[in-house]
Amino acid sequence: MSYFKINERGKNQYENLGEVRIHTSLCPVLSLFILGFCIIFLILSAWNFNNAINETNNVHVWYLNLKRSPRYVVSDKFLSFGLDTSLLRDMENLPIKNEKFINLARYLAPAYVRVGGTSSDCLFFNQTMQISNATTISPVDGADISNFTIIDVDFENLYSFATKSELRMIFDLNVLIRDETNKWSDINARNIISFAKEKRMKLDWQLGNEPNSFYHVFNRKVNATQLANDYYQLRLLLNQQGYDASILVGPEVNHVGEPQRIGENYAETFLKNDKDSVNYVTWHQYYLNGREATVADFINVSTFNYLPEEIRSMQQAIALTGKDILMWLSETSTAYGGGAPELSDRFVAGFLWLDKLGYSASTGVNVVTRQSLFGGNYAMIGPDLIPNPDWWVSVVYKQFVSEKVLKISSPNDLGGIRLYAHCTPEKALINRVPAFTIYGVNIYKVPTKIIIHGILPILRKGAKIFFYALTSDHLQSRVIKMNGKTLKLQPDGNLPSFWPVILEPTEKITLPPYSMVFVVIHGVEIPECKT
Repeated sequence: MSYFKINERGKNQYENLGEVRIHTSLCPVLSLFILGFCIIFLILSAWNFNNAINETNNVHVWYLNLKRSPRYVVSDKFLSFGLDTSLLRDMENLPIKNEKFINLARYLAPAYVRVGGTSSDCLFFNQTMQISNATTISPVDGADISNFTIIDVDFENLYSFATKSELRMIFDLNVLIRDETNKWSDINARNIISFAKEKRMKLDWQLGNEPNSFYHVFNRKVNATQLANDYYQLRLLLNQQGYDASILVGPEVNHVGEPQRIGENYAETFLKNDKDSVNYVTWHQYYLNGREATVADFINVSTFNYLPEEIRSMQQAIALTGKDILMWLSETSTAYGGGAPELSDRFVAGFLWLDKLGYSASTGVNVVTRQSLFGGNYAMIGPDLIPNPDWWVSVVYKQFVSEKVLKISSPNDLGGIRLYAHCTPEKALINRVPAFTIYGVNIYKVPTKIIIHGILPILRKGAKIFFYALTSDHLQSRVIKMNGKTLKLQPDGNLPSFWPVILEPTEKITLPPYSMVFVVIHGVEIPECKT
């Protein structure tokens, strides 16, 4: 489905879709007088504000390299998201039956919806024995880590939400149900899997959450070799129950990229002992502490550059195992601890989110699972069921960015202008004319121009650039705008039309200050992008 308006004035869809040009009927003498006045004003302005003018005239050069494209092909569910298991403690207030909520989730399909988190290791299914009513609080973040039960109807409702939203559910099973020898008991998992099979549910699986942190959260330990054996046991169980085609992902480690290499070492040992039970290696990533983060942290280049270091460190750990296996960021957001209040759900969070998508894809990360769709300060959908800015960023990403990753680079590609390139998905093409999309962020407070080298040789006659800039009136706003117009759903729940500013391929592209941009270049010959 395309959200472009059709130009009914002619067959050329590029015509008259750009910014309106204002023509003057003033006499030539008056026009010259005004022109002269403007020139004098500009000279004086340049004299008095030289530094500002120089800053706003910065030009960043980027290079498109098509010799080895596509560089990667990520999952068609690359942009995915989670529902934290803690939400299942209060099923009545989880809006998974709400048609508006289902509709909002559907706009992000195809995607995985991961039902997981710390509380997954507290969850029992159809438990008949008495579970203590005493509340246990995590010493790490103050979260409830008491054991609790969901019933079969709850599980069915979760699955129904996923299917109605056209999502693929991943369910995180409890790995802390263990006997006196610390061996995992699969009875709870077997009950869930058997029920799912009886109801003909199609879904995928995980086992445990952040096992390398169990001691700090639960005062319990499960080492990497034990967990590898548990995963192998689960893989055999899934195969026996008819889920041999379902994927199993793990080990769900955190603390990656730290000097002690806690997460990497755990994952490395796990992979060396799991007997190839997992399809993808999974780990969790956050930039900031949600209780301490500031606005400045969200637009600081050094914050953005944590992720490249972490991905590189995890890639090295996987390489040491000798295995050829792809990785997922299976739980990730701007700030841990539920997110940063009035930051992780506001416009400013979009910079880190969009850059994470772009950088992860450029390194071959197969799936990025956003924490979370609903619940917490990092939610994409607020408790009022109004989309937060990152929901809009995600929808626009889904519209204009495909899974085929192209190579684009700059001498300073880890600075404040951060760009990425993919083929454009078929639904965003105009009359099937080939296209590719450049997207990214400008975290500078001034407009910045970019030049893309490598485009002109592949342009068709009549090629055009469709430019979409996402901005807001202030960084902590819940309102997000596209090319100056506030994005909001139509009264019937449908998406609005995404109106571009249309540019010639030879024009410099100006990125507004504090903006996220999608630049769709229609009329290019990239063989790898042909559908």
